[in-house]
Amino acid sequence: MIIWVLIILIMGCFLLFGEDFITKNNLIRPTGLAITLICIGIGVRMEYFRRKGTKEKLQNRVKELEEKLKELTEEKNSQ
Repeated sequence: MIIWVLIILIMGCFLLFGEDFITKNNLIRPTGLAITLICIGIGVRMEYFRRKGTKEKLQNRVKELEEKLKELTEEKNSQ
């Protein structure tokens, strides 16, 4: 997915700053800006979900370790 984001970002920057390539169409600049902003939005969303996934993994690991600690303390108390 990151490849598609980079392609769209490059295309958006090209459309935004390469306005002399096609001079007849007045929508090139707004289209480039829209595509660039969409890419930034996708990137922010991807980063949010990546961090959310990392946080969930860490929470699961903490639960596992708490269960192991509880088992070890029960074993120690039973001895």
